[in-house]
Amino acid sequence: MLSTIISSSIARRVSRGVSTIQVALQLSNLALYIGAGLSLSDLVCDILMVNEFTRKDQERFATATLVTIGLSMSFQMIIVFISYSNQSWYTLLWELLFVITLVKPGVDCYWVIQHQKQKANAALDPLTEMVYIKEVELITDCIPGAVIQAIAFVNGQHSYIAVVSLMSNVPTAAFIAASMALEKDIGVLCREHSPDFYGIVDLSSKRGTALICLQVLIMNVCQLAAKAFACALCFVESPWILIIYLGVDMTLLIAFKLARRDFLYWIKVKSKPLHFFASLLARVGIKIMLDFTGSLLLRHPYEFGGAYYSFTLITTPLLCFYFGSRYLAYVDDEEVSSSLDFVFMSEQVNGAIGSLVALQTICYISFLAIIEPKYRKTFLGTTTASQMTMAKFQETRDDHVKLEFTFDVHPSLWAPIKDEVKNWVNEALRLWIREQPDWFDDHAKASIPDNFVTD
Repeated sequence: MLSTIISSSIARRVSRGVSTIQVALQLSNLALYIGAGLSLSDLVCDILMVNEFTRKDQERFATATLVTIGLSMSFQMIIVFISYSNQSWYTLLWELLFVITLVKPGVDCYWVIQHQKQKANAALDPLTEMVYIKEVELITDCIPGAVIQAIAFVNGQHSYIAVVSLMSNVPTAAFIAASMALEKDIGVLCREHSPDFYGIVDLSSKRGTALICLQVLIMNVCQLAAKAFACALCFVESPWILIIYLGVDMTLLIAFKLARRDFLYWIKVKSKPLHFFASLLARVGIKIMLDFTGSLLLRHPYEFGGAYYSFTLITTPLLCFYFGSRYLAYVDDEEVSSSLDFVFMSEQVNGAIGSLVALQTICYISFLAIIEPKYRKTFLGTTTASQMTMAKFQETRDDHVKLEFTFDVHPSLWAPIKDEVKNWVNEALRLWIREQPDWFDDHAKASIPDNFVTD
């Protein structure tokens, strides 16, 4: 994963014949430790900035930063509740305690490294749960924190602590976004069950692996920095313009998903109201993550699909230039510019946005050029979550994959082939009970609905 950038010694072992699975595990473990450490360092930076804002009588920025921390904890608890709503209250309370004590990232890191299996009746496996906890941290804390600090910077907050915090926040958020996508890409089960989507990182080539990881990280850094700066410039003119833009953008997304009958999220939640609420939060939150980071993970049909992902990568730079031009037109008025604490010149605005967009574009084009051609189509796909789920079930002969793409996701995704799934379960269940394959564990057994077993 991104760890190859930091630890080239691991990559060298590939050339000496170490299996790619072993390398993937080592890379995953190192990146998990780094990610957990960065989460804690980001929290420290937030606390330092709250103190800095308070010291300089900028209570609105201090309050906004505290709100993002509170939102992050609240939404992490929602994720935990959704994931463990079918578990005992004892298990649920322990998981909530991990969130409240701010050790949830470290606990998730430990369970993934220990290869903890998915608990019976749990909505998410440990790796997916960790990914979503990181997404929540990104959406509710890291990204808003970067925007808040960018707004403060645009308004003249150029102290040493402010600059260091901003320059730390953006790469940290980008690393978390990139590591989530690459963690899934090098996952052994992900590659086995969805080889047409996962496997972009070629673990047999140390240079290729390092180059792809570096490109992904740079793309995420550039998009987050450009979007946060552009939003800060827009905020100077009027916060309402930014709010209206975000509102319209989210409304169009929801309308698009509803029109394609692709709004309900894949996560397996029994309660219909809770599932709708979780779907709404997921669509809105992950849209923010897509707009600000462009994480590769979000081109998956369970998220937005390749075509919408690529469309966003094209329109986001255009929007940044638009916000920049609005800012320059706004501060061109002498009365307005004299009322502001700090004003950016046109060369600074266009140069900053232009450089970030150019670097991101170069990395994106070179990234597409070096990956295997079969993965390029995943950036143009229009398949919905339901279409992918049913296709996986009907096209694969692997019972483990069939089980994963039916009973580990919401039943609405495969409702049209419910009878076909039911017949398959009854035909295969005797074989599973007799042979007891490794994947037929407590979670797999508990995931099969009782009314699907007729014999």
